[in-house]
Amino acid sequence: MNLHSLPSADHAVGHCGDDATLSSGAIADTAWFFKRELAEDEPRFGTNNVRRVNRCSSIKWRRGLTLVELLVTVAIVGILVSLMLPAVQSMRESARRTQCGNNLRQIGVAVQLHESRHRAFPYTALNYGDGTGRVFPAIAPHRFLVADLDPAIFDKIDFLDSSSADSGEPPWSLSWANAVLLDTTIPSFLCPSDYCPVGGNNYRANLGPGPGIFAPAETPFVCDPGNTTGAFANGRAIRAAEFSDGLSNTALFSEKVIGDGNSEWYEPFRDRFVSPVTFRLAEEAIQCCRDYAVAKPKHHDSYSGFTWLYGGWNHTWYNHILGPNTTIPDCSIGLVVGGGDGIYAARSFHPGGVNVLLADGGIRFVNDSIDLLIWRAISTRRGRELVNLP
Repeated sequence: MNLHSLPSADHAVGHCGDDATLSSGAIADTAWFFKRELAEDEPRFGTNNVRRVNRCSSIKWRRGLTLVELLVTVAIVGILVSLMLPAVQSMRESARRTQCGNNLRQIGVAVQLHESRHRAFPYTALNYGDGTGRVFPAIAPHRFLVADLDPAIFDKIDFLDSSSADSGEPPWSLSWANAVLLDTTIPSFLCPSDYCPVGGNNYRANLGPGPGIFAPAETPFVCDPGNTTGAFANGRAIRAAEFSDGLSNTALFSEKVIGDGNSEWYEPFRDRFVSPVTFRLAEEAIQCCRDYAVAKPKHHDSYSGFTWLYGGWNHTWYNHILGPNTTIPDCSIGLVVGGGDGIYAARSFHPGGVNVLLADGGIRFVNDSIDLLIWRAISTRRGRELVNLP
């Protein structure tokens, strides 16, 4: 309503002095004016109100996801995760393999320091007698490496402990000091790709391409000529000068997975079963381990690699009879002290191969597909083979 358009007072009020009153004509004009203005304003305000109500009523509230939309979203997320997960796992395994190589590098440095002090590589032996009444304690080469890897632990080792490293059961010791060390973990002895039990060991010393520890000249029995030809030999310390094949062409340590620790369950890749047939030669061992492999063998060892303290096949040695990660399971001729003669292949959970420490301190990743002759050649210190690792 426009107040300026109201009738003026002169028009609406009569001039009759003090008793002046509104004339009937003025009152009618004023009433007509207000009626017209209200008539014009009311629809306008009413229309706005209607429009306002219509505008509010036209708002569409957002709906939630339907079941189909939710399932499609979950499926898309699942596909993205499935595509990304292998890449993430591959990156993690690559990092673990690198750490594994670094562990072997530290072992190599410790070996070199030991050789520079003693003019020989570390001594090793399993618990055995030589027929003269002397008994050799089961000593792993790892014991001597601890002098540089962890001197405080090295000072606690009882080297006179004659406890046996029996197969088929967890390691034990008659020495209180060594019993404590059986539960002592040396991080450099464990591969991060394995499950790493307390006090365990993944890195084994190379004993050569034979299944036993005695050379043909050392026993009246038939023995494999590959016995005692490795970088380490039972009952003695090998000098660097004996590596006529070259330190860079001889494997010193490699990997081996640790047993599952469950004597009620046999896991072929981790555990070792007992062959029902005796063998002496490498080819006989291959035949027995292949032909007598069953899902549930009568006897097996699930505690392989459970300590770095004792020397022997069952915890700290391996051989090159078969290639890395072979599908033929390990087997031996008995659950005897030190493990018994048999196949103890290099094995790891790294896809495609195993890490190998060479005698000169170099680290190589050797593929599972390596030629068996080359694999056996790099296991001998003086086999006169001319080989180059691929």
